[in-house]
Amino acid sequence: MNSIKFVIIFAFIICSNLLKAQVEEAIDSTFEEEESRPVKVLPDDKYKFGIKLGCQLSTLIGEENSNNTSNFGLNGGVYMRRKFKSEKWGCQIELNGSFRGSNFTPKDNEYSAIRLFYLDMPLFCFINLTKDENHKILLGPQVSTLLTSSIYKGPFFDRYDSIPNLNKFDILACVGYHIRLGHVSFQTMLKYGFMSINNVNNGLLQGIKPTNTGKSMNNFIFELNFLF
Repeated sequence: MNSIKFVIIFAFIICSNLLKAQVEEAIDSTFEEEESRPVKVLPDDKYKFGIKLGCQLSTLIGEENSNNTSNFGLNGGVYMRRKFKSEKWGCQIELNGSFRGSNFTPKDNEYSAIRLFYLDMPLFCFINLTKDENHKILLGPQVSTLLTSSIYKGPFFDRYDSIPNLNKFDILACVGYHIRLGHVSFQTMLKYGFMSINNVNNGLLQGIKPTNTGKSMNNFIFELNFLF
């Protein structure tokens, strides 16, 4: 049995050496053929896929509650970028999850915070500002779907048992700046929601302070992201 194992191992080593020699010979012949051809610089790939991770400061601005302050949240997802034929222009589509909302300065047991989690799908058109494509301006809309929400009361962030009555969809206008730093890119973005998330007919929650008026409450976001 040991002799059989020895023969098998010996045969495997010989076959591996033969295969290695053939591969090296094929690579050498390929290099010789390419060296005889004229040198041609190929453009970068038109498509790029990657991961986006970052953080944001968000708030809810509008007439419903003017005592708003910023809220810190995280966001992340995936993106796909495509350059157009001229390579000066292109588009970028993303699919992200985003924690946002707003804090408020409560008075007399008013609600103190609203927490939101959205599924976002931005569609940007970008403009390359330099020939090396390291600097870009991004513009475009974003469609957002509200997945979960909660509202808090008092200074210790006690959550109401009821879910706030908010609109599930929002459309945001976005503008940003993108800079590539080697294999990692850095992107800043401002986003403003055109649609009030406050349900105009019913307000946030019945019986909470400040009194529900059904007035506007819009998302406003400043993002800092890394793209890989």
